[in-house]
Formats: sequence, C-alpha cells, structure tokens
Amino acid sequence: MDVQQAKHIADRFIEQLHRLEDGDPLVADQIADMFADDAELTNPVMKRDGGARRGRGEIAEFWRQYVSAFGDIRSEFYDVTTSDHSAGLFWKSTGKSPAGEDLAYDGVSLLAFDDEGKIARFQGFFDSRQLSLHGTSH
Repeated sequence: MDVQQAKHIADRFIEQLHRLEDGDPLVADQIADMFADDAELTNPVMKRDGGARRGRGEIAEFWRQYVSAFGDIRSEFYDVTTSDHSAGLFWKSTGKSPAGEDLAYDGVSLLAFDDEGKIARFQGFFDSRQLSLHGTSH
C-alpha cells in the first residue's frame, strides 16, 4: 500500500460516514465492510466502559449506535494525514442530542491499514467530558 491508497481509503471512510450521518442506515454495514475481519475499533468511552468492538458485525453495530445516539450529528474533517499504512482524521462534530440540546466535540481518529487495504485498527481520541452520551463518537 502507498500513501495515495491510504488517502483514498480515508476519503472513502469520510464519505461513508457523512452518508450515515445524513440518515442512510444501510451505510453502517458498508462502513464495516471497509474493516478487516478481525479489526478492532475503540475510543475513550469504550475504554472507560472496559472494551472495544471487534470484527465487522460488532463494528457495524457500533456505527448504527453512533448515529442513533444523536438527534442530529455532522462531522467536519479539517485535516487528513496519511502514511503508507495509516491515516489520521482530525474532526469536529456538531449537532443535537436526542433531547434537542446543542453539542459539539472534536478529536482525531487514527486508522491503521492491513496489507489488503482494510482498516485493521480504528482508534478515536476525544475528551469524553465533552459528551454526556454513552458509547458515542468516532
């Protein structure tokens, strides 16, 4: 894999996430298809609660839960850095809670790719104090 391939995968992930945030529930499975069979996804909320999501089934369920945890959410990616085997996605998410309260938080998602161009590890970093919702975020 080279830097351009990594950038293409990162851009495709962002595109799919935007489709999910725009209300297409079938996209959760398409996002999960970007992951390796034994991939791991984690973030500060999952770590605090003692776990991570592993495998495409659990990862698809994570993305369904992510989008359903908000009344409305939109992630804006203001920088994407790539190497020949990874990508860093810097973002700010804004929206509404299910109760209609405004919310905003920012962070970075790190993606590590396997030799086949699948996401092998996805780790989100953000200040979980910015969220009062459990199990959410990239």
